[in-house]
Amino acid sequence: MKTMHRLIPVLLAGALAWGPSTAADPPAIEKTVVAAATGAVGAAGGASEAVVFVGEAQISGKVIYDTVFGAPPILEIIVDLSKVTGRGTRSGKPYVVSSQAILHRPLLAFDQVEVSFPFAAGGSPLQARSATASFGIYYSAAKGMTTTPVRISPHAPI
Repeated sequence: MKTMHRLIPVLLAGALAWGPSTAADPPAIEKTVVAAATGAVGAAGGASEAVVFVGEAQISGKVIYDTVFGAPPILEIIVDLSKVTGRGTRSGKPYVVSSQAILHRPLLAFDQVEVSFPFAAGGSPLQARSATASFGIYYSAAKGMTTTPVRISPHAPI
């Protein structure tokens, strides 16, 4: 007995959203800024010591337009904290931050952003703790994206 398979072409709406850009699409606006990052995390909950952070946070932003469904534009934010380091206040032990976060936020003139990130002594994931990096993003069509300095503080428990 022969079985006949019929292929039916299907057009997925999502495929159009990721397709090549047309002349009518608005240009993508990208900008990277480097912000000073400072702050401290105290020794709490059995943590061995307080940690002081310094370094630079690299923050990239790109406006994404929805040309298929007409939704409002969003700002894709990439926060790279790999150039931020910590030092234990009592022992002087180095603490490593190797974190990157990708966020999608509404495109606003000002937005306050908070990102939780792990840090650990010598990069050991078994003793990782968490902290919060917070900063403000200003966006204007004329100037693009600018940020406030990044403040690092203890991670607030939920």
